[in-house]
Amino acid sequence: MLTSDVRLWHTKKSRLRLDHSGEPEPRVVQIAGGDATMMSEAARLNVDAGAQIIDIIWAAPRRKSANKAAGSSLMRDEALVRQILETVVKQFESQ
Repeated sequence: MLTSDVRLWHTKKSRLRLDHSGEPEPRVVQIAGGDATMMSEAARLNVDAGAQIIDIIWAAPRRKSANKAAGSSLMRDEALVRQILETVVKQFESQ
């Protein structure tokens, strides 16, 4: 699982999670966040790095996620969930 905020991807842990080479198929990446543009960018970067499935985290009950408009707290904002899904999916429609 990765945060969708690419500004936080400079950590060793995040860099290891971004390297999908040699992973068994299907290569699934979970992304978490609450900003449609960031979620879309995170999805694109992971697909470009070899991810085959992007799993958007909607139900993470952890306080850390819920306090940042991510995970389960997104379920309180249907419009934001729709915006995230439409933004992420739109970039892959022409492929």
